[in-house]
Parts: sequence; structure tokens; C-alpha cells
Amino acid sequence: MKEIKLIEILKGLNHLEQKRLSEFIRSPFFNKNPVVTALHDYIMKSINSADPADLDKTSVWDSIFPGQKFNDQKLRTHFSNLKKLCENFIAVISDENNLIRNNISQLEFFGQRNMIKNFNSVFNELNDHFENEFNRNFDFYANYLSFERAVLSQKGKNIEKDIDWIYFGMSDNIDRYFISAKLELINSLLSRKYHVLGSIAPKIKFIDEVVSFIEENTSSFEKNDPLIFSEYLVLKMMTSENGDRFFNKLLSYVFKNINKYNHTELELVYFSLINYGFNKIAMGEKVYLKKIFNVYSTFESNGFYLHKQYFQDIDFISIVIIGLHLKEIVWVEKFKEKYFEKIQPEFREDTNNLVSGFICYKKTEYDSAIEFLNKVNYQHSYYYLKSKETLIQIYYELSEFETLQYIVDSTRHYIKRKKNILSIHYNRYNNYLKYVGILLKARTKDVNEKAILMSELKKNINVIGRDWLLEKAKEIK
Repeated sequence: MKEIKLIEILKGLNHLEQKRLSEFIRSPFFNKNPVVTALHDYIMKSINSADPADLDKTSVWDSIFPGQKFNDQKLRTHFSNLKKLCENFIAVISDENNLIRNNISQLEFFGQRNMIKNFNSVFNELNDHFENEFNRNFDFYANYLSFERAVLSQKGKNIEKDIDWIYFGMSDNIDRYFISAKLELINSLLSRKYHVLGSIAPKIKFIDEVVSFIEENTSSFEKNDPLIFSEYLVLKMMTSENGDRFFNKLLSYVFKNINKYNHTELELVYFSLINYGFNKIAMGEKVYLKKIFNVYSTFESNGFYLHKQYFQDIDFISIVIIGLHLKEIVWVEKFKEKYFEKIQPEFREDTNNLVSGFICYKKTEYDSAIEFLNKVNYQHSYYYLKSKETLIQIYYELSEFETLQYIVDSTRHYIKRKKNILSIHYNRYNNYLKYVGILLKARTKDVNEKAILMSELKKNINVIGRDWLLEKAKEIK
């Protein structure tokens, strides 16, 4: 049987959710149809069997209605009823995770039924939450508006009562909902184009007005709306010619409030800082090496990585690279040991081989480094290029120039095929291979090439492995 939407839902539930769904379907409050219960049990048994078989309508029918003539329309109806129950179940467990939304629903109910004592009790609880919440994103303001609407509905029953303050508060929160949503939208867009820092300004309506309004009320937003203020700093960092100033301001602001952000919001500013910093490093601004390592070490010491369910492989590798570049080998090894199991399972082995190769290379354990790097599967271009970049340096140190030249040639063919995908990194890697070639000539054939290489590297700071190339060039007598 074709995998219908119902089967997709059931397969997508984890073990605990499957157990709760079974209890949900057996509850007479939600389901009084024993056929639907039997249908659910049969499908789940097939899905979870050691050797799951393809479900077909005939086998399902014979299990639910043994001895009866097959009726396709009747079976479709029961499938539809079970799917609706599954959707209701998803709605219930989703609401469980949104306690604020549940409390607002209670507030609306108590207000409609004029249950004043219960209304006031929930009102006070919600009001304290909204007054003291640090993480005021657009979801916060959406809930706040629903809260104020419920209060307006109850308080507005007395037409002689002055409730203008509710309308003014709602108007102010509508503005902040709009501002927050706009900023998160444009920053999400810009994060996909971060390799063109300072040179892109997407034409999205009202962004200029939003920025102007924040800048007219900067102190108020910095104090009362930290997430809006953070998103504003991210936007200015990515679009301003003076992005460094906004990077430093955002870094200081985040470090000051790091224990107040929830994990989701902290991830947004974390990746904004990291992406910006890495592009600065790629453009030769080495001061950002220490700045980015400061981000990593500060976030680590505050438990940020412990709260991640999974580690993005590229992020993990980048942390190792920055740490090793700054000769923080002990810190890197402890970090790897502590968080290795959090790497996404499908990338875990390759990431381990790659970073282990980096560490061994930094410790001049070249044979082990080569062994690890040769085990890396090239799941995408990043793995390939970082492996080859490091192997080139290892074989140079070992004076195995024939092997080195082979790697240079194969890598040159690879990046040529991947030119469109590599974007700005195409020229960086192409220059790296070019300068390795000049280095080889200076080392093995013509020492005058050293002067050429030094001159080229002085002019071109945006090249992979520049520090290593300079170091090796200076060693040539």
C-alpha cells in the first residue's frame, strides 16, 4: 500500500509518543470506535515488527473484518477517522509544551463565564510572566496580545470603566510584534548570504522604518526588549560598513546577558557572531581568531553546548580549527572528548576522523594524522577540502613532494568542478594551490621563487593557509 499520510505520521512518532497515542486512542473521551483502535494496533504492530512488511489494504481489511467482503470505501473511512485522531493527539501534545498558551485559554474561558476569582488568579500569574520575561521574541508578543485581548474582553463588560490603558498597551505590543517579526525575517535571509557582508540590503518593506524607530529609542529597546535589540545589532553588523562596531556591541551585550537568553534565542546570536567572525577571518582579519575563540570558550563555560541535542558537524570542526590555530591543543582535546557524542550520528565518524587528523598534525604526529584523514568520507566539499589542505601541509613537512604534487593536481580538478558551489572560497583555495606550487619551486628548484611568494602573500591576505605558507617561505635559506 502506498505510504499514505496516516502511515507517515505513525512512523514519525518516537517510542514514548507511540505509547501515549495508544492510550489516547483507547480513551473513551476521544474515541468510542473499537474498529479504529483495532486498525491502529494492526498498523503499529506492522511498523514496529523486526521485519516490517508493506501494508496492503487486503491484509488490513482481513485483520479488522475477518470473513467479510472487502469494502474499499468503508476502509478509507476508518483510515480517515484514525488520521483525525492522530492529528488531535499531535495538537494535544503540542499544547502541553506551551503552558503560556494553555493559561491564556483558561483566562479566556474564565472571563467568558465570569469566574472572577479564577480569572484574577490566572491573570496575576500571566501578568508576572509577561512583565519579567527576558526572551521577548515575536512569539512572546503574539501571546501577550492574546492575553491582553482576553483581559479587554472581560474588563470591557463594564462600559463605564476606564480601560484605555489596555488599548494603549495592545497598540505598543502590536508594534513590537511587527518589529520583532520583521527583524527575524530579514536576518534569516541575510544569514544565507553572509559571504557578501556589508554589500547587500534586501528590499523588504518597512525595514528602514523599523531601524529608524529602534535608533530613536535605543536605550528603551536595550533595557526592555533585549531580543529585538539583539536582532537590530545583528542586522547592523551584517549590513553596515562599520560592522565591527556592532559585532563588538553584540558580543558585549550577549556575554552580559548570556544566562538570561533561552537556548533557542542564544543559538540565533551565537551563529550570527560565528558566521560574521569566520567571514572576517576569511578576509584576512586575524584579530577575529581570538574573538571567535572567546565566543566558543565563553559559551562552553556557560553550558551552552550541553543543552544542544545535536552538534552541527561544521560547527564542531570549526571550533577545533580555531582552537588549534591558537595552539589551544589541551582545550580542544577536552572539548572533543566532552561533546563528540553530540555530533549528528550520520556525520560523527567522519567528523571524528577529520578533527583527529587536525589534532595529530598539530602535535606533529604525521603518520597518525594521515591515517585519520585518509579515513574521511567526503560527504560534501568541506570535508574534502579541509582534508586535502591538511594533507598537503603534512606531505610538505615530510618532504614527500611527489605525493604532495598529486594531491595538488587532484584538488585543482575538484575545485574547478565545484566552482559554482564554492562561491568566494573557490578563489581562496585556487590561490592556496597556486602558492603551494610556488613554494615547491622555491624549495626544490629556484630560490628566487621565495621572493615572488612573499610578495604575493603580502598583497593577498585572503588565502587559505596563509600563515603556514609564510612560515614555510621564511624557512627557505
